[in-house]
Amino acid sequence: MDDLKPAHVVFAVTAYGPCWAPAVSSWLGAVAVASRTMTVEHRGKIAGTGVTDRYYTHSAENTLVKDFLAIEDATHLFFTEIDMILPSHTIPTLLALNKPCASGVYYLRNGNGQPCLYVKGFTEKSNPYPHSPVSVFPEDRPFKLGEKGGCPGLGCVLIAREVFETVPYPWFDLQESKYGSDMFFFTKLRDAGYEVWVDPSVQCWQIDYTVVGVEDYHRRLKEDHAFAGSGYIIGAHHDER
Repeated sequence: MDDLKPAHVVFAVTAYGPCWAPAVSSWLGAVAVASRTMTVEHRGKIAGTGVTDRYYTHSAENTLVKDFLAIEDATHLFFTEIDMILPSHTIPTLLALNKPCASGVYYLRNGNGQPCLYVKGFTEKSNPYPHSPVSVFPEDRPFKLGEKGGCPGLGCVLIAREVFETVPYPWFDLQESKYGSDMFFFTKLRDAGYEVWVDPSVQCWQIDYTVVGVEDYHRRLKEDHAFAGSGYIIGAHHDER
């Protein structure tokens, strides 16, 4: 990736349910802080925003990518989802990683503190896109998500234009009983030779009628002694950046 090229980031939201006021407020804050930070630091600009409505998930994602690629000078697509509360520093922080794919961390609403982080699992005939959940990860530094590829979900991820120009269409697909559109996409991304990086300083929350975040993850680690041994551990060995 070119360090000198100004970043022109498009902010995209896949909407498929009610718009929660705290989430929308956080998106506006994230866009405002990114725009101001990038302008002051001469790092680029927010080049556009897009929100889908009444699209099935993978159709919404594919449509947003097509619209992003139609903006000729757009360099990065930032994906979030309707139920995500983002910290205001999200985009500048992920951009600073200077990786083709950089993600923050959020926690599954019904997962009792389970982070939405997965590493590549064993391929099965019934599911060519299997992933195993991560239970422990470094919280003090950015890290590569899995030696053989990983999936951080699509709730807080910054993806360089080159990825969508390299990975063949369709970028997203799903079969609800087998795999989600995120598993499908990140498998294709891995097969194209791209790594996924995560910056744990970007901690997000998932909202419904309750809000789930890193506090729930820490409580799970403390109270459920079997949790750390039930999933993949990131950082057991030093990860080279």
